[in-house]
Amino acid sequence: MRIGILGGTGRMGRGLARSYVHAGHEVILGSRSPNRAQNAAKEIGSGVRGASLQKAAQEGEIVVLAVGFSDAAATVLALENELVGKILIDITNPFGAVPPGTTSGIEKNGQSAPAARWVAAYKTNFWKTIDQPAMVGQDTRDVLVCSDDDEAKRRVMQLIDETGLRAVDCGELINARTLDLMVPLMLELDHRYGSDALSSWKFIMPETG
Repeated sequence: MRIGILGGTGRMGRGLARSYVHAGHEVILGSRSPNRAQNAAKEIGSGVRGASLQKAAQEGEIVVLAVGFSDAAATVLALENELVGKILIDITNPFGAVPPGTTSGIEKNGQSAPAARWVAAYKTNFWKTIDQPAMVGQDTRDVLVCSDDDEAKRRVMQLIDETGLRAVDCGELINARTLDLMVPLMLELDHRYGSDALSSWKFIMPETG
């Protein structure tokens, strides 16, 4: 499968690219500077190529929105036609740029491309570990996922599982409001306990017989 990453030269974008390629997928790094994207693709290796934002949106069967939140809505609006019907994974975090608890970053971004199939994922994962499914001797890292489009959510969760991470179904898109609030807390805990961006949220489920 071809995966386009908008903002693919950033730390999260490059980490996701490595994880997708390792799982056997083709990746297109999209950037406002195609030359920068091509250089980043060469650093990652085979299976990755650099291109413009438009090219990544056009050719990606699934598209990842990995630009900063302040640029997200404008980026998506400029690519609205290319994103019609596409599964669009929003990994951005608003950090208080939207009213906390009453809406979410993905709900705001979604207004710029309402015909895309929006899925929230990777919001509570650090860039340092996005291509490391588990630390030695520890549990697999979780990726919390929510969407109003069940089929799109299922496909994204399958993609996440293919990379070795564990996708956790968090229900409808309204629950992204909670995910947005978990991120500042995650940063606070990471600072307090000195994990150096190696920590992760883990959902522990009881065993069923």
